[in-house]
Amino acid sequence: MIGTTLDKYEVLQKVGEGGMATVYRGRHSTLDRDVAIKVLHPHLSSSSRNRLRFAREAKAVERLRHDNILEIFDYSGNDAADCYIVTEFVKGETLTHLLHRTGRMPSEVVARLGVEIARALSYAHHEGILHRDLKTDNVMVRVDGAVKLMDFGIARFLDESQVTMTGALVGSPAFMSPEQAQELILDPRSDLFSLGTVLFYLVTGHLPFSGSNPSLILKNVIEGNRPHVTELAPTMSASLADVIEQLLATSPSDRFVSASAVEEALRACVEETRTKLEDEAWGLRCYVEEPEAYTERLDLHLTRVLADEGQQRLAAGDHLAALRLFNRLLSMDEDNEEVLALVQNLHGSPPSSAARWRWVPVVALALLAVGGVVAWTMWRDVAETPAVQKVAAAKPLIEMPAQSDNPPPVPRIESQGPPVEPVDVEAVAAPAEVREEAVAVKVAPKSPRVRAGAREADRAVTRLPSRMSVPRNVASEAAPAEPLGFGTLWVDSGDDMAEVWIGNRKVGNVREPITVASGSYDLIIRSQFTKVHVEPDVRIAPDERNVVSVALTLKPRRVHFVGWPDACQVIVNGEPRNTVAGLQRYWHVQQPKAPLEIAIRCPDGRGDSRDWPFLLEDQRFEAPRSPG
Repeated sequence: MIGTTLDKYEVLQKVGEGGMATVYRGRHSTLDRDVAIKVLHPHLSSSSRNRLRFAREAKAVERLRHDNILEIFDYSGNDAADCYIVTEFVKGETLTHLLHRTGRMPSEVVARLGVEIARALSYAHHEGILHRDLKTDNVMVRVDGAVKLMDFGIARFLDESQVTMTGALVGSPAFMSPEQAQELILDPRSDLFSLGTVLFYLVTGHLPFSGSNPSLILKNVIEGNRPHVTELAPTMSASLADVIEQLLATSPSDRFVSASAVEEALRACVEETRTKLEDEAWGLRCYVEEPEAYTERLDLHLTRVLADEGQQRLAAGDHLAALRLFNRLLSMDEDNEEVLALVQNLHGSPPSSAARWRWVPVVALALLAVGGVVAWTMWRDVAETPAVQKVAAAKPLIEMPAQSDNPPPVPRIESQGPPVEPVDVEAVAAPAEVREEAVAVKVAPKSPRVRAGAREADRAVTRLPSRMSVPRNVASEAAPAEPLGFGTLWVDSGDDMAEVWIGNRKVGNVREPITVASGSYDLIIRSQFTKVHVEPDVRIAPDERNVVSVALTLKPRRVHFVGWPDACQVIVNGEPRNTVAGLQRYWHVQQPKAPLEIAIRCPDGRGDSRDWPFLLEDQRFEAPRSPG
């Protein structure tokens, strides 16, 4: 093949080979530019079915014009002797090669790569196309740091999701979503799961799902058998870990609702360390050129920024966020005295003498009262038994055990509810605002030192209530009349995935229990599909499972007709509606989660049709480009 000419393309060298095709670097004879020529293997091109599938790739991706998607220039056609696709030539390497060259990547680099891939997926999904084979082999990083998603070889239009290749499962098992592994109908969230696998692989150097054969790998994918990402990368960003874990949720409803939402979350991971995606000094090009120097410079930057950012979170009262930042810094530098001092202060520095003596009478009276009640009750029960009276006369009622340097272990009590945290005496006696702080923060003792970024320390933090809020019925300057407790909140919104907010603070989502201080709140429920819902005056009882059921109203969407003549007829779900001009170039969708089919027929014979199983966001229905 090398040295030959395909139509107007000269084949120069072989650059890669896959299961379906061989890729060559070529040159356009008249435009004098380098191109990539993907030639279907001869034993496959002899099948009309495979040619049709190969043609589907070209037609699907040809209309995709995005900076992060490999652009298709030309296609051989079904009747040519050699079946091939001509694309832009990317001078760079795949993510697989980059990972092998550099080793596992820093969180900030992985987040930047994830943003670029999510942008490409968001655009493709809006155009009604799934990738279906997202993996590190199918992502190129150009020498200038540009990211290109390529090989939509098994991408299919959403209305063709039932098509299979010779009845076999198509895709790469280690990167498949559970629903793809089970050959179920797919939606964009399947690609998001594969994106989570890619990010997991880059930040840890290991695939999340493994096995001795493809069947075992698929079994683990379906059942969710994998380690937590922080077990393999203890120094990684906690925010990035949250994104990856949500992407890899076994149930699609527990994942992000769209690629654009993933892009936003990953952008926040980058900006958490006070860098911007637009900063050339921290761009992917610098990492690709000098990964070791980039990593060293990033470590120095993080040493300064994580400590400072954590202190700002402390000042703002967000202790859990501060602790997550401190944990990461200590996992990188476990002897950082500045952060160790801050963490020790979080655990509770000794109170001032005035504050300590102010609470002594209260604590003493409480202890005397409790001791008096217990003693009186025990004496009353014992005194009524003559036999016991004799024993009591000869022997003390309660024998104190001898002091020992090795006290017997306290038996562990398993509970079905949330873990019961140890109670601090000063926290019980303190006012409400102090008490919440004491309960909300738990840090392992400084000696023996436990590496804060390791698995056990991470568990110690995650056992805490992940987000807590103070109710509006608790005064800020005076202690409440009754003790402040915590309850577990569950929000039931049916099938809709939604976030739960209290005021301007996100406290969780409808798929997880939320620990909240007892009191009354106005809950705000936010969802990609629904309008903002406010549930007023929700009462959270302490030490109880509080369930709140909400009915969410779907958010309407629109399909925008772009480039179509005014006289073209619009047909929705088989029924003629109006002309493009009569609809003012928009079709308003009141039920965005219902299947939608729109066809356009023009007087000049042009037309097209599009299907959506549901609408994640507003869509553009563009007229086909004119030939040439």
